[in-house]
Amino acid sequence: MQKYTAIILSSHDVGEFDRIYTMYTREAGLVRAMGRGVRKQAAKLAGHLEPGTLSEVYIARARGMGQITSAIALQNFENIKNNFEKLAEVLKIFKFFTRHFAEEEKDEKVFDLLAEVLTRVGLSPNNPDLAIEAFWWKLFDALGNRPETMKCAKCETRLEENAEKFFSAARGGIVCKKCFADEQELAKISSDQIKLLRIFLANPLEKILKVKTRETELKGLGRIRRDFERYNF
Repeated sequence: MQKYTAIILSSHDVGEFDRIYTMYTREAGLVRAMGRGVRKQAAKLAGHLEPGTLSEVYIARARGMGQITSAIALQNFENIKNNFEKLAEVLKIFKFFTRHFAEEEKDEKVFDLLAEVLTRVGLSPNNPDLAIEAFWWKLFDALGNRPETMKCAKCETRLEENAEKFFSAARGGIVCKKCFADEQELAKISSDQIKLLRIFLANPLEKILKVKTRETELKGLGRIRRDFERYNF
C-alpha cells in the first residue's frame, strides 16, 4: 500500500462501474490508478477524486495498474470549479501534464508549483491571467526550458534597454534587432513584456501577483508563450 499526496488531473470510465484516474503526486510524479466501483450509486470514493482536487490517495499495487483503496480530499478548489474561465485555464494545464509527463518521474518542485497555482487562482477574486501566465513560464523553467531574457539568444550580446526586440521560439529567447533579419517566426516583444518575463522567472507566485500589468501586455505574452510551448514541447 502506498500513500500519495495527489492532484487529480483527469479520469475516464472503464467497464460498467470503474474509472481510471490520472494524478500528479508529490511522491512519484505522474501516476495512473484504477478506482473500482466508483461509479456505483452508493460509492463515496469518487467525490474525493474529482479532477482539480488535492487528495490523499492510497494505492495498492501488485501486477499491472495500481488500485485506489481509499482517498481523502484535502482541498477541493471550489472557487476554480465554479468559475468557467478559471476552470478552462486550469484544465489546459492538466492536459499539458497528462501529455508531456512520463509516469513515475518525481519532481517535488513541479508538484509544489502546480499546487500553489491552484491555490492562488482559487483565491483570486478576479481574472486569473497573471497567475496562470506566470505559472507557465515558471513550469517551462522547471522543466529545463528557461527562455533567454538577458542577452540575445543568437549573438549573445546584452540586450539594449530601449532597442526593438523580438522573441524566437526556435532560439529559445529574445533576439536583438541586429540579428532578427534572417530569423523566421519571430514575435515582437515589448519592454514591459520582457520585464514581466524576468519577474516571473525570478520570483515566487505570491510576489508576482502583486505586480500591476496591462491586460494587453499579458495577452501578448500569452501568444508568445503558446508559440514557445508548441516549439519546445
